[in-house]
Amino acid sequence: MTVGVLAAHLQYSWYPGAIVFMDTFFVMSSYLITSLLLKDYTSGARVNFRRFYARRARRLLPCLLVMLLVYTAVVALLRRPWEAELKAIAAALFYYMNWARAFDWPMSISLGHTWSLAIEEQFYIVWPLLFALVMYLRSLKVMVIASLIAGAALSAAWRLALAEDGATFNRLYNATDVRLDGLSLGAALAFAIRGRHGGFPARLRRAFDWLTPTAGGILFVAGFFVSYYDRSWYLWQSQVCVVLSTLLVAGLVISPRTLLHPLLESAPAVFLGKICYGLYVWHFPVFFTMEHHLGIDLPVRVAVGLPLLLLIATLSYNLIELPFISREPRATARGGIQTPEPSAAH
Repeated sequence: MTVGVLAAHLQYSWYPGAIVFMDTFFVMSSYLITSLLLKDYTSGARVNFRRFYARRARRLLPCLLVMLLVYTAVVALLRRPWEAELKAIAAALFYYMNWARAFDWPMSISLGHTWSLAIEEQFYIVWPLLFALVMYLRSLKVMVIASLIAGAALSAAWRLALAEDGATFNRLYNATDVRLDGLSLGAALAFAIRGRHGGFPARLRRAFDWLTPTAGGILFVAGFFVSYYDRSWYLWQSQVCVVLSTLLVAGLVISPRTLLHPLLESAPAVFLGKICYGLYVWHFPVFFTMEHHLGIDLPVRVAVGLPLLLLIATLSYNLIELPFISREPRATARGGIQTPEPSAAH
């Protein structure tokens, strides 16, 4: 996911369909967050809102705040026009960038990548409250799963209807209401999978042994052909990719040894997984500054920008993010599973 986004933001034509993995990210993130809520509820029979929101703030805010401070200093140092930049900084800081992009509010595009952070933050605020209500009402698991799937279908249908009605690409891509299908399916997957103490049937695991790499391969190849600027993406392609993304995430959880597991467990993949949030938060301001503020050509942006970005993300993880993550009580830590932060965007 991360590599595809970096390629698309360096040169869009290199991987125009990096957007396919945005759905994968939303499904995966929702699955992990809902699994965490289920785990905490199982251990304490309630949702500890204070602990949940504090944990999210420790994970997300430090890196974002430092990036915004650094970018503000760079804008001042380079004497760039302030009004458009300040609007973008405010939209990123207060997590409404996705709506600002959806309705084409005038501002700098320098921090446009934070639209996905905004959707995630809105999800983190609302979903625990709905989750607590569902658990308080002691709803049947099958009813919860069915409701979440229905919500996903409604969001996908709404996106299709808007596309047919001629809505702008920004409206179709960035708004929260057209992104609820991936988030809903991820949550439904968590309810379906969590609590299966007996494991999964061997036949199901064998099916996912080939289904998982197939779904991942189709998504990867699709990234070379689909486009943010193609209305077909919103009419039907995105709906297909959401389903494939859900199958991919489900397979990685249900089947312990698919063809993708060795790749995802390799040292480079583990390293990128650790610094992926920093990579995402920092990459677009770095590339944007080099291209638009400094006028640096593409070959130099690749040769200098990528190593610089890896260095910044590594320092960010070790010096900014990790000290706050390590403050989590051991009883609530997620062990080796890192909740993925947004790693794909247009």
